[in-house]
Amino acid sequence: MTDPAEHWLRSTRVAVVVGKGGVGSSTVAAAYALAAAREGADVLFVAVDGRPGMGPLLGGRELDQNDRILRRIKGAGQVRGRTIPADQAFGDYLELRGVGGMLRRAASAASLPMIAAATPGLEHLLVLGKIKELERDRAADLIIVDAPPAGHAAPFLRSASGLSDVVQSGPVRDQAVEVDAMLRDPARCQAMIVTLPEETPVTEAIELANELRGDVGLALMPLVINACWPERPGLTKTPAMAARSQKVTLSASAKASLASSSVFGRQRLERQHQQIDRIGSTLGLPMVTLPRLPTPRLTLHHLGVLADALVVPLVEPNAEAST
Repeated sequence: MTDPAEHWLRSTRVAVVVGKGGVGSSTVAAAYALAAAREGADVLFVAVDGRPGMGPLLGGRELDQNDRILRRIKGAGQVRGRTIPADQAFGDYLELRGVGGMLRRAASAASLPMIAAATPGLEHLLVLGKIKELERDRAADLIIVDAPPAGHAAPFLRSASGLSDVVQSGPVRDQAVEVDAMLRDPARCQAMIVTLPEETPVTEAIELANELRGDVGLALMPLVINACWPERPGLTKTPAMAARSQKVTLSASAKASLASSSVFGRQRLERQHQQIDRIGSTLGLPMVTLPRLPTPRLTLHHLGVLADALVVPLVEPNAEAST
């Protein structure tokens, strides 16, 4: 039997995970890495901003510029992790251009701030260029890029097309053209947008999706709706009705408290359904809903719960929003 996630978890070689700050896109990226490794993939998790805690969450050390194994899945794949600092990407780029070791180290340390200041978007392009080199060299079955938050994600991904428009010739243009070609090829790169089932994050996710598809030319993976409240069919009953069905007697104060809680729960789920329906009908993309995890600190166990949720059948646009 074909795994329900097989057609999309590994549908591309580079998956860029993006979302508004606070929606949990980094955690979703880590869960995605774990889910793909369970399917047998050799996964490279790249944290562009180097957010602390992602390496330990995946079972390993804090991430740095070195490629390290974070977790092996018995009988399946593994997750490796690293960051890509812009100065390291610049040094690697100089190496590709044949610049010797001592000169390369001096140039990458001294020249990058000056060059980047004169060339907006260059640091982003260097990082994307390194990701492009990793993809071209087949450094992993799947490279998952934990991108900057939504406000910075679009400029990060637009850097290639922007520089290719303004730089007419030379190595920077060559790099920009090659990166742009990767971003526009769905077999090589796609974007996963993460949001919450709330009005403002959904509005921003819709704007980001339109920008990535239109300006950048990126294909989009299924949307991930994170931190969804669970369905509570019992909320359709009033507390008094529920008490009678269970032959329980409630005091007047208990009925009032439970009624208020029940109304809040129904309204919360109604808003959640509305926002899931809104983003689904607007973008026309399938979705996967992840559960809200009421914990102050995520652990590898919680990451496994999210990884399990990623491989369930997708919710089609305008379909029932229940998980």
